[in-house]
Amino acid sequence: MYKLYQMEPLIRECFLDGKTFSFPINGSSMQPLLHTNDIVTIAKIDEVKNGDIILFKRNESQYVLHRVIKIKNKLSFVGDHQTKIETGIDSSQLVAKVISYKKKGSNKSHNLNSLSYKIYKILVRFSLVRFIFSKLL
Repeated sequence: MYKLYQMEPLIRECFLDGKTFSFPINGSSMQPLLHTNDIVTIAKIDEVKNGDIILFKRNESQYVLHRVIKIKNKLSFVGDHQTKIETGIDSSQLVAKVISYKKKGSNKSHNLNSLSYKIYKILVRFSLVRFIFSKLL
């Protein structure tokens, strides 16, 4: 299987041509929305907003797909299935923004601008906030 760090030059070339890039994901941090072998489609980042799912680099070869939860001078991220917040991410580490996904074995694309996704995004943020506060109190 290919490594994302090997594909980054191709991804960036696609973005220069105004195209998107799709690839299967690996991991459980974005469940229940995304699972291993689901296909995400990413695009060049024009703007970062709270709730966006962003592909970013932790280091030279480790790429992470998580949700933006805070924007200040640096960004903070967390997976939908995680409680540990990753802080201090610089905009130079951002690679792309997820714009749609397909479930493993399906041809149906789910756009992240759809009403059902927007409702999910609100609900997952509230459940994460409730979980974090329950651990703190």
